[in-house]
Amino acid sequence: PVPVYVMCQLNVAEVPRAVLRRQFTKLRNAGVHGVMMDFWWSIVEKKPSVYDWSMYDHVVELAKEVGLRVQAVMSFHVCGECDGDGAFVPLPDFVQHIAKGNKDVLFRDEFGATSMECLSFGVDHEQLFPGANGAPGARSAMDMYGDFMRSFRAHYQRYIPSTIVEIQVGLGPSGELRYPSYSLSKWSFPGIGALQCYDMYLEDELRTALGAPPPRNIVRSYNDSPDDTLFFKTPGGVHAGEDGRKFLRAYFDRMHRHGDEMLALANAVFSGSGLVLSAKVAGIHWYRLHDSRAAEAAAGYYCSESFNAYEKIAELCAKHNVVFLFTCLEKKDSGEPSAAQASPEALVEETSTFAHRAGCGYGGENALEFKDLESYQMILDQVNRCQLRGADFRSMTLLRLDENLLSSAHLALFTR
Repeated sequence: PVPVYVMCQLNVAEVPRAVLRRQFTKLRNAGVHGVMMDFWWSIVEKKPSVYDWSMYDHVVELAKEVGLRVQAVMSFHVCGECDGDGAFVPLPDFVQHIAKGNKDVLFRDEFGATSMECLSFGVDHEQLFPGANGAPGARSAMDMYGDFMRSFRAHYQRYIPSTIVEIQVGLGPSGELRYPSYSLSKWSFPGIGALQCYDMYLEDELRTALGAPPPRNIVRSYNDSPDDTLFFKTPGGVHAGEDGRKFLRAYFDRMHRHGDEMLALANAVFSGSGLVLSAKVAGIHWYRLHDSRAAEAAAGYYCSESFNAYEKIAELCAKHNVVFLFTCLEKKDSGEPSAAQASPEALVEETSTFAHRAGCGYGGENALEFKDLESYQMILDQVNRCQLRGADFRSMTLLRLDENLLSSAHLALFTR
């Protein structure tokens, strides 16, 4: 059987202990293996290089007392820019302060708008951020991520790996390895979003890779469809020509390099701990059936007849012995609007097949909260199909813990 986890409230540290004990006990009695919880960067590291985990200590201890395992998310991103986010958690104040003086530490779209969802990949190795005692220019983004994870391991050592069993490595917006191409404040479904490579650092990197600046005028707005654009339209779109293919591949490669370095860093930090590491990949299922696969490409998941981003990500996961964690397992093709040209089912088949071929583990999440039998059945069917095609299915994590999930009427459905 595949272990089932339930994702905690985004503000789980603020839930009264008595309420959380009752909820955790009900989950355990229902046969749930454990819970997933976010450890938010800005809550823990309010001052540079000063880490305070006390907000989360009682939650981890309670999980141990009740007998639940914990999947811990290293949350280096903002909460509040995704469908279903019911809370707001910003980046740390000291990071925001740097961003006010240098907006290029953030991803930027071709219209000049920045994204506050997470730091740009372009500052992975730029010594721009303060260190201990506020020393200026002491750390890069990678330094900060590594310091955070090392502090986590040291602080929770006695719970590892008996209670805390898995680390989901934060890799980008929503913790996912992607660009912030479809932030809720700028986008609505099923827009293709906008590419995010126009901050000074990424633009310079891509200029070096391409021999020319990254192209502009790719979309007119975040809510375009592929055929609204000269770049992604079919037939005859720029994406299908040599320059378009070279650009989208370079855009993917920069994201891939960030993932490679982050997973190598996490492996170094947690080496010998017995923890499982996982990497989350977004289920961008809209326009999956359009030849351009434009929404995926805008997020960094470039796929064509000769190249597939998910294959490369699966190989990356295998290289670092990391579980490929994918979303949208509850979604049916028939439940999506025809104009979206969506196929969540094809994406699950595609990603789980590549995970099997690469030899990495595979895990699942639902993309959006639900409380209906049909969605539960779809998840069961998808897990079964993944296993039949050879995927090493490690766990299924359900969004999200609340009183509705644990109501007597729904709990019977969930347990069944």
